[in-house]
Amino acid sequence: MTRARANDYELKKQVILDSAVALIAQKGFDHATMSDVAAACGASKSHLYHYFASKEDLLYAIVKEHITGQVAELSAIAREPRPAAERFQRFVASFVQEGAKSRHHHLVLMNDIKFLPPVQREDVRQLEQELMQLMVGLLREINPARMARAEVNSPYALLLFGMVIWTFTWYERDGPITPAELAERISALFLDGFRGGGG
Repeated sequence: MTRARANDYELKKQVILDSAVALIAQKGFDHATMSDVAAACGASKSHLYHYFASKEDLLYAIVKEHITGQVAELSAIAREPRPAAERFQRFVASFVQEGAKSRHHHLVLMNDIKFLPPVQREDVRQLEQELMQLMVGLLREINPARMARAEVNSPYALLLFGMVIWTFTWYERDGPITPAELAERISALFLDGFRGGGG
């Protein structure tokens, strides 16, 4: 007979995920143990294994949940009935705001997906590819001539994503530049170039 899930199953699972992503971002996946995660969320190792069969499954759940949510939100923005430049700005703003709120997730995605088994790693890469293609589509709309050569499409999108993602290795959302202002400056710099404006 299958054991019924407790009513607070999803809540307890989320507590584990939140504790684990902060710990892994700080220590690195290879140095963080399941005992460390258990201690961080005030639980036993056996409690953790009730939710995740292995440390790799825990890592996969962290990154899959995060990037799936991003793909859903950014896909909706890319489909909005607005001018392409405006959708681009909203896309960047959403990505930056989420990065500021979920800095630990970004660090784990950057540094630790190499520890996933090949099938799970490829699943995450496919979701990242979806995000890149959304950006490629927006850039093609904004400047078809610049994106006319297929071989430059991915580099342009990756330049933008790289700029934003690496920002969160040092950016603090409580610092002098708000996430909203940072997003505006990234959009302006990418769309207009460094010579294109002031302030």
